[in-house]
Amino acid sequence: MIVYIALGLVAFSLLGIIGLFIYFQSVKNKYKKNSALFQKDQMVVGKKTSISDITDRIYQAFYIISVSTPVLKYYARRTRLKLEMVNDYTEYEIRRKTGNIMLSSVIFVFAGLFIFLNVTNDLYMQLITIIAVVIVNEMMINFRVGGVADKILRQLPEVFTEIRHSFHEHGMIEEAFNDAIDELEDKEIMPQVRRIKEAITSEDPEVQLERYYDTAPNRFLKLFAGVSYLTMELGDRKVDGTSVYLKNLNNIVNDVYLEVLKRDKINYMFRSLTAIAVAPILFTNIIQNWAESNFSALINFYSSSFGFIIKSLILVSIFICYYLLRLIREDSEQIKFDRIVTKKWQERAYQIPIVRRIVDGLIPAEYTTKRKKQTEMIKNTNAFLTLEWLYVNKVTAAVVAFVATLILILNMHYIDFNGVFNQISEEFLKLGKLSEADEQAAKMMAEEDAEYVNMYRGDSKITKEQIKTDIEAKGNTISDEQIERIYNKVQSVQGIYLKFWELLIALFVGFIVYFMPNLLLFMRNKMREMEKENEIMQFQSIILMLMYIERIDVQTMLEWLERYSYAFKDAIATALNNYEAGATEALEELKDRIPNKDFKRIVEGLISSVERIPIREAFDELETERTFYYEKRKEGNERLVQKKVSMGKAIGFTPMIILIAGYFVGPLMLVSIMQMSTYFTQMRGM
Repeated sequence: MIVYIALGLVAFSLLGIIGLFIYFQSVKNKYKKNSALFQKDQMVVGKKTSISDITDRIYQAFYIISVSTPVLKYYARRTRLKLEMVNDYTEYEIRRKTGNIMLSSVIFVFAGLFIFLNVTNDLYMQLITIIAVVIVNEMMINFRVGGVADKILRQLPEVFTEIRHSFHEHGMIEEAFNDAIDELEDKEIMPQVRRIKEAITSEDPEVQLERYYDTAPNRFLKLFAGVSYLTMELGDRKVDGTSVYLKNLNNIVNDVYLEVLKRDKINYMFRSLTAIAVAPILFTNIIQNWAESNFSALINFYSSSFGFIIKSLILVSIFICYYLLRLIREDSEQIKFDRIVTKKWQERAYQIPIVRRIVDGLIPAEYTTKRKKQTEMIKNTNAFLTLEWLYVNKVTAAVVAFVATLILILNMHYIDFNGVFNQISEEFLKLGKLSEADEQAAKMMAEEDAEYVNMYRGDSKITKEQIKTDIEAKGNTISDEQIERIYNKVQSVQGIYLKFWELLIALFVGFIVYFMPNLLLFMRNKMREMEKENEIMQFQSIILMLMYIERIDVQTMLEWLERYSYAFKDAIATALNNYEAGATEALEELKDRIPNKDFKRIVEGLISSVERIPIREAFDELETERTFYYEKRKEGNERLVQKKVSMGKAIGFTPMIILIAGYFVGPLMLVSIMQMSTYFTQMRGM
């Protein structure tokens, strides 16, 4: 049997390799037929045949595979965008690096799944393997790509120091950039500084800057680029004997330090919380093996369908909690990665007639309160989502949950069926360790009972008397306890089938999961609400930087606020669109739309600048209270971190609590109480 299984695995692997080779060749031919792309790459690679050039061609071909394969293309485009943001690669290098990362990722996933899924035949361990491989693979991709972005953020103060010294000496932006590039050429941030310099000195700097804003690794580089361009175009000026440009660089540096401290605290806390949330994957079987070897009364529990339910609950909780921890830890700037796919699968699904009819029937009618709330929630989270796509998600989640629940129920029936034949009889179970003699006796009893259960399981009218008569007619003796045990097992086997109420349970689970996309949107909205105060304080920093620049107007100020906003982006964009039709009316509408006291004060200052006084006078209180706002922002960051950590702890420890309480302590207490009740009953009988 083992030989046949091994041969089958080998044959399956060979077929898979042949299939991948054929697919690879077809995509490679498609790559060659793209003459413009192929010729450009040939100019880079030439006709060399070294190992590195051969691997380069493989990476280029696999890049084409990745961006054209349904699941891979999301990760490929996400990886490409991150690489574009943090590096100054050419198109060829971007595709080669992305292909390298994606090929390594795919090899790791397939190798991990192939090895570990063939090592075990246990469904639970196979599910653990799938979840573990997916999580580790995602962490590997983030580590390979995301580390550079963190280095860039931390190197910003060093760049500003070099630019400040050079600007003091020359008084020219372009010279300051050149000196900084020469001094810090080997740093990861240098491609960013070079791109900013090329953008602000180009023939069409505004267009080039907008392109840079779309791929900038963080908002501080966007601020730096914008302030440098305005100073270069409009000139620098002195306020209280200090250069406005250098003063703005100091403000950005202070914001960078606050952001670094905030990220360090969140990363430190969530690194351990993520490990705690995922740890039950490793300890489930360890706890089970230890408990079964020391408390034999738990053997039947762990091999029963109820034990399988607890295991499944642990797995589901790990997956959900890992996702929620990512959601809580996520920075606002990560939202941009939701927009990497031009046409999402929800849109394709919505084009299917039957799906469209179902979704249109579920979407709330126009002008209803429910529709307005859901639309506002999508806008507030700044999610790349439409109301139709949201309901496609909800319907898909409900269907998947219904099918998954049915599969779990059928697997529970399979476990119960096997348990009837293999479970140890209660008379052998006790709180201590099961002896070898008891184990052998229990196994022989189970085998003997299985023979009779197989004989009678098809007879729905079987009685205890008939069992006794049939067995004694064959010349065998049987005790009343054995007859009772066999009869109960026959009844258990006959009761194993898909019942109507189990279908109702599956429907109920699907109904609950139907609302999960709304719950995730609600949580993401809560995260944005927590960051709104921090964003408003960032607005104050931006106003402090812009208010001293000559010829700055309210519309330009709004454009800057919209560019660096996430939580208020939609509201500010609407005000900008309506600005030409009436500046005061557009700002009044913006003030009424955002019910935040500090934000309203900012908008009131903008309204005053439109109607009566200059921008500098409208926001002079920000300058006088600069130290207060800086301390307030530090305190706001502390509160934000504390809130995120508190929520993270509640979520991160949930799988561990389910593991300890539901998979060990609870079953042990329940079995102990049941055995104590049995002992008391026997004592009363004596």
